[in-house]
Amino acid sequence: MNIKFFIKNPKEGQKNKIHIRVRVGRAVDLSLVTKETCDLEDWDVSNNLLATRYYECRNGRKVELRDITTKKRIAENEQTNSRLRDTKEIVENAYKAGTNKIDSLWLSELLYPTITEDKFANQELLEYCDIFLQAKGSTVSTDYITKINSIKEIIIKYMKTRNLKSLQLTDINLNFKNDFEKFCLNEESYSINYFERNFKFIKTILYHAQSFGYEIYSGLRSIRCKTEKTLFQVLTPEEQELIMKAKFSEEHLETAKDWLLISCMTAQRVSDFMRFRTDMISEKKINGKTRMFIEFTQTKTNKQVVIPLDSRIIEILNKRDWNFPRKMSETKYNEHIKKVCEYVGISEVIEGSLSLNHGDKVVGDKIIRSTRKDPRKPRKIKGFYPKHLLVSSHIGRRSFATNNYGIIPTPYLLVMTGHETPQMLMKYIGKVEEQHALALSDFIK
Repeated sequence: MNIKFFIKNPKEGQKNKIHIRVRVGRAVDLSLVTKETCDLEDWDVSNNLLATRYYECRNGRKVELRDITTKKRIAENEQTNSRLRDTKEIVENAYKAGTNKIDSLWLSELLYPTITEDKFANQELLEYCDIFLQAKGSTVSTDYITKINSIKEIIIKYMKTRNLKSLQLTDINLNFKNDFEKFCLNEESYSINYFERNFKFIKTILYHAQSFGYEIYSGLRSIRCKTEKTLFQVLTPEEQELIMKAKFSEEHLETAKDWLLISCMTAQRVSDFMRFRTDMISEKKINGKTRMFIEFTQTKTNKQVVIPLDSRIIEILNKRDWNFPRKMSETKYNEHIKKVCEYVGISEVIEGSLSLNHGDKVVGDKIIRSTRKDPRKPRKIKGFYPKHLLVSSHIGRRSFATNNYGIIPTPYLLVMTGHETPQMLMKYIGKVEEQHALALSDFIK
């Protein structure tokens, strides 16, 4: 879908109406006048929005204007641009929802909705979460539904602490964001990034509501949340070699060791690699050589994936009479791979975030679990810990992506990890800063 704004039949000295044009391939090409207008001299043709910078020529030089009148003019233009961007997002969200035929009537109803029921102006956020899920139908995964319900639980708890009987869509404004953030960080001990992800999810729900005619806070788009760099661990090739050579007399540790290595060589989530079976494996000839591949459907994304098997995985299968290791729960797996890594000496003290229950303590290189039962969920506590304590089921996936970045071509690496774009992959492995540095090198000679 391509959306842009333009002025039709531009005229000097009077207000010009701003039109929107919506194109979807060659089949759809719609245009309609919006509610916005502007002076012709304020229109920036290059960006299809109102200008936010003005210049004049002084002594043969181009100088940017910064006087009070210009600043006021720019502020008004930015407000109009914000409304135009909101309009664009409404159209995009309605298109993604795919519930109606894309035609002139569809576009007109989006830009000029006919509101006949009070519910559009007074809709409860918690109720709309359920409407949102119903609208999504079978297109969302179980994890997605769990995420929505988890956010609802947090909101319900927040409302109880604030004695709020009602929280409407229009109440989600900057004041709500600031107080909700204070509640999540200070009272519930959530991380900054966890709060940011949840609030971003809430905004997604609100934009969905807006696309169907419900009222939301007009300045929602301008509300931003802070984030901090995610601390994560990877197993280096040398550490993986130590694990490969280790042998355990206890069967559950040997099993966990093999699964850990398999995860490091396939870049898959525990929900996927723990389902591996040998009947998923097939042989294919590549450049005259026979290679083994495993084919499966990812649980989270529902994508069908075919990836080559590392020769070390073949060794593990042969050791086990051509079988994958015995399956185990994610909880037990996380517990056992910490012991595996401790055994081989992966105990360097590093900074990280450790998931702890209320009352848990870290003493030396051990976690002393609280004997008291606490209904509250574990929280990630930042600090310096022995590396083996920070090892969890996700480390294999991150290790593959990090260790092979710059070695395996990025398009192929995306196939293995399942990320949609190179930018998502680089953010996942903490390479965003490097990406910016490389881009900057084009400008610094």
